[in-house]
Amino acid sequence: MSSGARRDLDRDSDRTAAPDPGRRRTAKSVLRVVLWLAALAAVAFTVVVVYGFIRLDHDIDHPQDGFSGWQCASQSGTCDP
Repeated sequence: MSSGARRDLDRDSDRTAAPDPGRRRTAKSVLRVVLWLAALAAVAFTVVVVYGFIRLDHDIDHPQDGFSGWQCASQSGTCDP
């Protein structure tokens, strides 16, 4: 193999290498931030749903505190004063 062909191979191997290690690091950090935000959103959603169930349970146990219209069975008298 001639030295010219060897230089061409070295250039080709440079092209197949990672284009920019800084870009890869930035992509990893952005992905990490997105995953943390998704995890926080999931936790916040879970807290809201659990709080809603607790309030619903309280409303069912204490109908005198006031039911919403959708919680009252029609013609049953459960929401009547």
